[in-house]
Amino acid sequence: MMTDSPNISVVMSVYNNQDTLPAALESVLSQKGVELEFIAVNDGSTDRSAEILDAAAARDSRLKIIHKKNEGLTRALIEGCSAASAPWIARQDADDISMPGRLRAQLDRALQSDSPVLISCGAVYRTPEGIELFPVVPATDLNKKILEQIESPCPHGAAFFSQSAYEAVGGYRPEFYYAQDLDLFTRLAKFGVVASVPDVLYAYTFSPYSISTHSSAMQNEFRELIARSDAAALQEASDLSQQIRAGAVRKADPFAGLYFIGSCLLRKNSREAAEYFRRALAVRPCSVKTWLKLALALVRGGSTHE
Repeated sequence: MMTDSPNISVVMSVYNNQDTLPAALESVLSQKGVELEFIAVNDGSTDRSAEILDAAAARDSRLKIIHKKNEGLTRALIEGCSAASAPWIARQDADDISMPGRLRAQLDRALQSDSPVLISCGAVYRTPEGIELFPVVPATDLNKKILEQIESPCPHGAAFFSQSAYEAVGGYRPEFYYAQDLDLFTRLAKFGVVASVPDVLYAYTFSPYSISTHSSAMQNEFRELIARSDAAALQEASDLSQQIRAGAVRKADPFAGLYFIGSCLLRKNSREAAEYFRRALAVRPCSVKTWLKLALALVRGGSTHE
């Protein structure tokens, strides 16, 4: 049941996630030991996502749905966070899973005496099919990692931050179509303590078609602008975002993500490795290294076409 005073507002953007959405919703709504509201922003989905969200909200009053036209992740998160009423905001992505105890563990860390403004947690990276690739546990000196290395402390959906700090630093900024998480985390790291829960409490879906893979070059351009952190950089970020929205910037192909996933699966001797190398070769058929790895995967019995 909906509480009048939630201690956590979970914010999730949804765009054509009908296949993964039910599991993502359940992973949050089944969290124990916290009072939460769950704000899901439907960013103009054209599949059954809106129907799934509305049906779930009819069953659970903690779930609040915002339907809007498609404007991209950053603007969806701005709207979702503006609707949050709790002192803490937790992110969740619509193709990921929050493991049991995630929100309680991050809230407990948030309430410790050093008063952190941003709390990360460990995450396991997995394929879109749910095959685990590798775990990532946050570093210890996260303020330094963010401010000196300009790197995020965790997958975006695993973040947990103070609403008052979020508002104090200006929240998500629409100038950043990509790397909006790193832009926010950098400003939070300048504002206060960044902490972590060392346990793996989030399952992150690493897709070759996700923003972080197919648009990594654009991500890096935004990362360089974040590092500069001046008025001119903000204007350049705004100009670049406008080009992306207008379709003037061509997205990269998914080869790098397909090859990376295939390589991870090959190290695990997973029979699905061969399929990822085949898909990578469909994009770049002249990649010798991919042909060699496909052959190795087949020798190890990695063929999915037996």
